[in-house]
Amino acid sequence: MKALNKAIENAQIDYVFKQLAASGLPHAVAVSITAGMIWWDIKGWAIVLWFVALQTSHVMRIFILDSIWKKNAELGDYRVVKPFLVAGMVATGIVWSLVPGFFMEGVSTETFIFISIVIAGMVAATLPALAAYLPAYIAFVTPLLLVLTYRYYSLGMEANALLTLSYMAAVGVISVTINRLITNSITMDFEQRELLQEVTEAKEKAEEANVAKSRFLAAASHDLRQPLQALGLILESIKLRTEARDEIQTLVNQGLSSHDALTELFNALLELSRLEANQLEVHRVHFDLNQMLVSIINEFQPVAEEKSLSLTLSGERCIVDTDPVLFGRIIRNLLTNALKFTDKGSVTVAIERVDKIVSIRVVDTGIGIPKEEQARVFDEYHQVSNKARRREEGIGLGLSVVKKMSALLNHPIELESVPGSGSTFTLSLPLGDKQLVPEPPQATDISVSELNVLVIDDDASVLEAVNHLLQDWKCNVRTAVSIQAALELLVEEGFTPEFVLSDYRLEEAGTGVDAIEAVRSHLGEDIPALLMSGDTDPELVGAIRAQHFHLLRKPIKPVHLRKAIKQLVD
Repeated sequence: MKALNKAIENAQIDYVFKQLAASGLPHAVAVSITAGMIWWDIKGWAIVLWFVALQTSHVMRIFILDSIWKKNAELGDYRVVKPFLVAGMVATGIVWSLVPGFFMEGVSTETFIFISIVIAGMVAATLPALAAYLPAYIAFVTPLLLVLTYRYYSLGMEANALLTLSYMAAVGVISVTINRLITNSITMDFEQRELLQEVTEAKEKAEEANVAKSRFLAAASHDLRQPLQALGLILESIKLRTEARDEIQTLVNQGLSSHDALTELFNALLELSRLEANQLEVHRVHFDLNQMLVSIINEFQPVAEEKSLSLTLSGERCIVDTDPVLFGRIIRNLLTNALKFTDKGSVTVAIERVDKIVSIRVVDTGIGIPKEEQARVFDEYHQVSNKARRREEGIGLGLSVVKKMSALLNHPIELESVPGSGSTFTLSLPLGDKQLVPEPPQATDISVSELNVLVIDDDASVLEAVNHLLQDWKCNVRTAVSIQAALELLVEEGFTPEFVLSDYRLEEAGTGVDAIEAVRSHLGEDIPALLMSGDTDPELVGAIRAQHFHLLRKPIKPVHLRKAIKQLVD
């Protein structure tokens, strides 16, 4: 509190000096007019000396007193400034008091009245400037009004003298009131600054915590993805080995469904963290919208058929300009949401073109969203408080990812919904140019049978899972946990790989890039290779791709892995 009071008093003094600087020119003009009027009536060196003394004191205040204030204000020490300010105001008040003391006797009535008005005006005019620091104002007006009172009394004008004393008391009360108002204003300003500082610090801490959380998720993603990767590959391998046993197939399919749901949730969490940490890069291209949507809808047809829902695509054929990966993620999330909460009827993806804007509507006949909930469905972890919504269907991240990705791509998204009738999500994106659409890759057979594959991974569970899956694909597989172990295997067993599949992060600070280059150097051949990684750091991913290495992010679906291997071998 003591520090706050000191800061407030310092601010009051600053206020006074700033006001004095602003009123400097009007004060000099008032002095000149007053001296001129008195000189007009009673000429003499006394009025000239008074004029020079007052203007000199004004100049000294500017060059001496102001410099003292500025110097000490930078140091935050006003102990010297306060007495100098009061002394300066006393001197100015004394010089002004010379006017009623020496120039009101023997003058014309007009000059007498003029001097009285000037003094009253000077006392009133300096009130807003000096009242912020009361000692300064009192030091200025006290000698001036006391001498004026004495002059009235000495001239037998007792009523005027009494009126002057009353005026002195009135300006004293007003000065206290103004001082209180200025002090309260300064105090409120300090409190608001302090509150703003606290809010800013709290906001910065919250943002730092949020970024730290996002960075942690991004950094920990490699370790978190490893067991998911192993589980998915193991389940796929079990499925291939038990095709004839319906009972086991059912259990395996349930396990794969659970794995896919966990993977989706995990990916949503990581995507959300990357969006919040501004780690997602946009790569816009022109592509056939209908072709992509047909492919995505085909992915979801089994889910729709399982629930006896109609899942269709309608609308004209369009080329769009956007990031196909992020856009595909948005559509998949919208379809996932629509199919989850639609038990009967249909889900339709409709395309509509208006001028150079293409609108994609995902329309369902599901349970709908109450109007009061619609503004919050895009919030993280929010689920509509509707008893018909099943809590096991997720924790409310899909639409949050949709909102943030659409904002990142600058594609507005709108929601219309009627409870009991369904919902419509509309995404708008720019029309593309057919001439800029890249040539599609040629379709190839995805069989990798009889391929010699070297797998390098320091995680035993993932290594074993990949080994079993590749063997189920009829590949000839050798595994190694390190670069050195891989080279020893090539020497001792004479195994010649046709393809290298390696995790990016390996033991002893080695990387998959080092492993692939070591194997290629040993064989003297630039054999095809593929990196797997759970890292989501865009700089790391960019650095890997800049070295012309192909990368898949974990957890990898077996079908995607097989396609990537086949394409690289071909």
